[in-house]
Amino acid sequence: MSNNKKSDEENARKNLENQILQAYFSEMQQQMSEIENKKAELEYLMDGLSQMKGQKGKDILIPLGSGVLAKGSLSEDEKVIVNVGSNILIKKTVEEAKKIIENQIKELSSIVEQLEGEMTKYSQLQ
Repeated sequence: MSNNKKSDEENARKNLENQILQAYFSEMQQQMSEIENKKAELEYLMDGLSQMKGQKGKDILIPLGSGVLAKGSLSEDEKVIVNVGSNILIKKTVEEAKKIIENQIKELSSIVEQLEGEMTKYSQLQ
């Protein structure tokens, strides 16, 4: 085999490796973006839960989804209903719900750290 052919094959292999790494890197960036959005949503929820105390009987806007809100009245300001998975709903105090959310935020932060480590590792390979 000539040196030219070996060199062409080596270049083609390196180009393919770079394309694979870039696709993987792009996928990790997308995952990080989605996780950061979820964290922001949870932090917004924490803020809302913190503001509930003392709001019993007051008018509020209730999010229904996709930017649609309904006007309502808060009948209870010390307990909320939490989806704990598999559409199982449990009544929790606001403080208990906040602890659940804090744990979710910590888990997401840990995942972000892992992804950042992976991204650093793969960016050094390029």
